[in-house]
Amino acid sequence: MHRSGTSTVAQLLYRCGLYLGDESDLFTGGPGNPDGFWENRRFVAINEQILKEQGGGWDIPPTLPPDWQRDDAFLSYKVEADRLLEGFRGREPWGWKDPRNSLTLPFWLELMPEMRTVVCIRNPLEVAGSLRKRGNSSIALGLSLWKTYNERLLETVPDGQYMVTHYDAYFYRPQQEMRRVLDFLGIPASDQLISLVRSRVVRGLRTHYFTLADLLEADPSREVRDLYLKMCGEAAWEAEPRTALADPAEPHCEPRHPVGGAAPG
Repeated sequence: MHRSGTSTVAQLLYRCGLYLGDESDLFTGGPGNPDGFWENRRFVAINEQILKEQGGGWDIPPTLPPDWQRDDAFLSYKVEADRLLEGFRGREPWGWKDPRNSLTLPFWLELMPEMRTVVCIRNPLEVAGSLRKRGNSSIALGLSLWKTYNERLLETVPDGQYMVTHYDAYFYRPQQEMRRVLDFLGIPASDQLISLVRSRVVRGLRTHYFTLADLLEADPSREVRDLYLKMCGEAAWEAEPRTALADPAEPHCEPRHPVGGAAPG
């Protein structure tokens, strides 16, 4: 989902050796991301075309029928994507960052069935607050988008080919979390390089902080909170101390080992 730390994680991986494409194809920074968005405009353009074809956009996720990615309407986009991917072959490790992938992943898996996916999460209320601050949505819409993006992503991504990483981890255990993600992706990096990259990227980025109690107040249905806690478990991240839960009798997010991976695509 947008505003979940995707730019931070993409920049960290880039500086540790992940090829994201020609620098001229990368979006530069702006008020919302002064250090850059780290998105390749060519991948973003294809994703936007796919969403538009279905009558939606990043902020209006379209309702997609089963096996929509195999429809003839997307043949031209597959040709365009094949041409784009051809320019990356031989540049391993490579990848791209675009939150819209959460909605369009079935399309990309048709072309690269063994690709690995890094899922970035952040407290949904922080995401919604960040979107509202930039004039993009209400809190209610932000929470709804967070839920839709993550539900669709988890429904699509194959077991063993994804891992979840929590935005907060880069402020409390950055070295350990970077090593965890890099190992999953099979990207070698020395402790010295990780430390250098961390010091250059993770600095003064934390702008919103909300508790689980805050989230429950904003989402009385608990559906968003329950999905968030489930994903925290996959990220091996404890959302916050047990005493901060609205209902202390309920289980909190227990760390567990990250999901394993298959051969990278």
